[in-house]
Amino acid sequence: MQCADVAELLLTPDKAQDPRLDQHMAGCASCSHLARGVVRLDAILASAFVIAPPMELQRKLAQLALDAALPKPVPWWRRALQGELKFEGLAWRPNMIAAQGLAALMVALASWQIYGLVNTFRPVVGDVGYAMELLASSPAAVYLGGLNVDIQNLGLWSVVGVIAWLVSENGALGRRVAALTERFKLP
Repeated sequence: MQCADVAELLLTPDKAQDPRLDQHMAGCASCSHLARGVVRLDAILASAFVIAPPMELQRKLAQLALDAALPKPVPWWRRALQGELKFEGLAWRPNMIAAQGLAALMVALASWQIYGLVNTFRPVVGDVGYAMELLASSPAAVYLGGLNVDIQNLGLWSVVGVIAWLVSENGALGRRVAALTERFKLP
């Protein structure tokens, strides 16, 4: 191997380890001096070209890395549409499954009862008058006379009466509910 070949091999970016190159550098002082100079030059250039980026750029890069590392929350309805719905809130132990099933069953039954009550209950303002007549003619009138009546109770019962009128068939809400139930009746 010639000295020109050694110099060319030392200056290539990908220095391949060649046993002939090592053998030549062990015997040639000028080539070993050239190799030490190339190593020193590489060290100087490597330290000179490494520049610390500005602090603002470092912060932006760190924030980008954090954002990429954190999972983005996906709404439950979008996961359900994609078929990836996981029940993180449910514990998969037998006793918890039974308790959660019973709770769901009770909620369903209570909802069904409330729905049935709302559909069968149709208050009429005339019922209030009839109830007052029954109360006046009953022995409860004696107990009613002994009660202290104050402004707060009168206001509260006035509010109850106004709400009852709103929900009745003649009230604003009662007419809307009646119209909705008429529209959704089965044939």
